[in-house]
Amino acid sequence: MLVAALLAARNWPFTREKIAQDLAEATSSTVVITGFQPTYFPHPGCIAEGVTFRRGRNPQATPLISIQKLTIVGSFTGLLTQHVPLMRADGMHVVVPPFGTGQGWPQNKSQSNVVIGNFIANGSTLEFAHREPGKRPFVFAIHEFSIQDLGSGGAMRFQTALLNPQPPGEVRATGRLGPWRPNQPLQTPIAGSYSFRRADLGVFKGIAGILSSEGGFQGMLREMDVQGVTLTPDFEVTRSGHKFRLTTNFRAAVNGTNGDVVLREVSAHFWNTTVNSAGSIEGHAGEKGKTASLDLAVREGRIQDILFMFVREPRPPLTGIVSLTAKTMIPPGPRPFLQKVELQGDFGIDDARFTNSNTQQTVDKLSERARGEKKDDKDNKYEDDPENVLSDLKGHVVLKNGTATFTHLSFGVPGAIVTLHGTYDLISQRIDLHGILQMQAKLSDATSGVKSFLIKALDPFLKKNRPGVPVPVSITGTYSHPSYKVSSSSK
Repeated sequence: MLVAALLAARNWPFTREKIAQDLAEATSSTVVITGFQPTYFPHPGCIAEGVTFRRGRNPQATPLISIQKLTIVGSFTGLLTQHVPLMRADGMHVVVPPFGTGQGWPQNKSQSNVVIGNFIANGSTLEFAHREPGKRPFVFAIHEFSIQDLGSGGAMRFQTALLNPQPPGEVRATGRLGPWRPNQPLQTPIAGSYSFRRADLGVFKGIAGILSSEGGFQGMLREMDVQGVTLTPDFEVTRSGHKFRLTTNFRAAVNGTNGDVVLREVSAHFWNTTVNSAGSIEGHAGEKGKTASLDLAVREGRIQDILFMFVREPRPPLTGIVSLTAKTMIPPGPRPFLQKVELQGDFGIDDARFTNSNTQQTVDKLSERARGEKKDDKDNKYEDDPENVLSDLKGHVVLKNGTATFTHLSFGVPGAIVTLHGTYDLISQRIDLHGILQMQAKLSDATSGVKSFLIKALDPFLKKNRPGVPVPVSITGTYSHPSYKVSSSSK
């Protein structure tokens, strides 16, 4: 027993020098301990205070890791097997330098043989430094963190709960990490599952809602494949003020070094419409934040569902079955959503109806006169049913700086086809569309009163007074008070 005690004292692993040396070898860094207290009973171990890990030997350099108190709980059998049952770090702060700048951890030249059964670091802070000097770092507040079999050379089980900085919300994840690759840490395998709760989308200008998500991930730290679902029961484009239930299913690849995301497949569903998309959310040199670039497609959705996101009125201006393809880009920056979103695409709307009765009645009268059916307003058969006459729309649109520019915009009603081009300002809701109307009836049959009498009297001299002759038309004014004009001249 005396010999065993002398050997244990001579090779006692829980001294200030030995602990600093083991930590330095395990992390390939310079370790400094400001306070130290060994423990012997009921378990051998120690308590180290003010522990810092630095790259190089410059004491003025910012520590990559700092720990207020490090508690190591060993066992007497572990003295022979180099196994430590428990290590707990209180007040740990980890700084991750910008990737690709050469400021990270040096390569491991040696590897410790000590295995830690359970490493716990609750109440820690993980800080990702910004590439640009003076920029605020990306900080994660980690409420709970534990990893088992640390240093075993195999896969390590982990559990964590943390506060995501943007959008703010609670993340929980469990899984396996490793085997650790010390010379290529970003190639270390990782797999597990996650949940994301109470994420406040209001931090992004232009939208609001509380999001939740759950799913799984696997791959490497550099690039993880993530798939899951999200639910936002009160999603809102704040300008419109309309809230609705938004759900998504997605598959994505996440770059663990910079947070860039490649969206391989996203299916978003709201009301009776599904939008399928793919693209990326990536940062670019010289820009603060990330740019979202998406390819969108809708098959047999409802145009009223899409419009309702952007208009303040209690009813969308149009209903119908929509199909569209588009490319959209949302750059970073403080500008409101409708001013910074950019889009170009093609769309088609079948069985379209205007929900504004005055607008639809104007279209109804246009259809009647185009067919040569002249009715008094009091005898208008569409007055009680302003959505009886249908209008099919299709065209090309480019959205930039809050203004939608339409080309090849056309719609048809019984007896007439209209082709338009022009703009619609989503901010001021001003309309400026001009084009050509081609009617089934003669121009004189489509007019009434004195104007009709004069056109009929000059009928032999009016070459253009025949079916199919183009007639200039325009739609101007605002969304709430549109103005429709049909000219009998060719100017």
